[in-house]
Amino acid sequence: MDVYLRDLLRSHAVPGWTMVDLACGTGTLALLMAERGWTVLGLDNSPAMLAQAEQKRATLNKPVAVQFGQADMRDFALATPVDLVTCCFDTLNYLTAEAELACCLAAVARALVPQGLFCFDLATDYFLRHYWQGVEFEEFDGYSQVMHSHYDAATGCSTLVLTGFTATASGSYQRFREVHVERAYPDVVVRQLLAQAGLVVEAVYDCFTLQPPNERSLRLMYVARRRPPDE
Repeated sequence: MDVYLRDLLRSHAVPGWTMVDLACGTGTLALLMAERGWTVLGLDNSPAMLAQAEQKRATLNKPVAVQFGQADMRDFALATPVDLVTCCFDTLNYLTAEAELACCLAAVARALVPQGLFCFDLATDYFLRHYWQGVEFEEFDGYSQVMHSHYDAATGCSTLVLTGFTATASGSYQRFREVHVERAYPDVVVRQLLAQAGLVVEAVYDCFTLQPPNERSLRLMYVARRRPPDE
C-alpha cells in the first residue's frame, strides 16, 4: 500500500510531510511511510494492535519519525493538524451506520490543514456480494480457519464469521472466533458525506491502480481534499 500511496501522491500534491494513519492496526503502513520520510502518527482503538506496532518499531534498524496512540476514528482530535490522513484496508466499511461514517469524515476534516489530503479505500458492494459469500476453508502450517459469510441485500452489510484453530506446544489446538461486519456504501452517499464534512473528491480509482472504477472493482480508493475555510 505504501508504494501505491507514493504513486497517488505524485498526482495529488500535499502541502507537507506530516500524516495520520487512521486505524493503523499493527503499524505496518505507518512504519513504511515513516521510512519514506513522513512524520507519522498511527492511531488505533485497539491496545493489542498498538502494542504490536510498538514492537515492530523497536525492531527497526534506524530511527523514524513515528508515534502511536489510541483513538476512536469516529471522534479523534489532534492538537496540530496534518497534511495527509490515510485510512486503508476497508476499515471505513466497518462503520455500518451512516451517522458513524459522517462523524469520522468530520473528524478527518478537522485533522487536516487547508488543502490537506485524505486517502481512503472502501470495499465495494460487488466485493461483499461475491467474495464474502458461502463457506471457505484454509489450512496453513500449524493453523487452519473456516469462514462463513452472508450478505444482506436490504442493509448492504456482509457478515463474516471466522473460526480458527492454532497449534499449541502441547500438540493440541486452541480455538478462536471472530465476527466481521462490513457495509458497502454507494458512491453518491460517500460523496455527500465528504461534502458535508468539507472534503472535496479529487479522484476515485480502482484500488491499487490509477484507473477509474468499473462494475467489478473490489475496492475503491478515494482521494479527497479539505476545502479552505473561506470556501
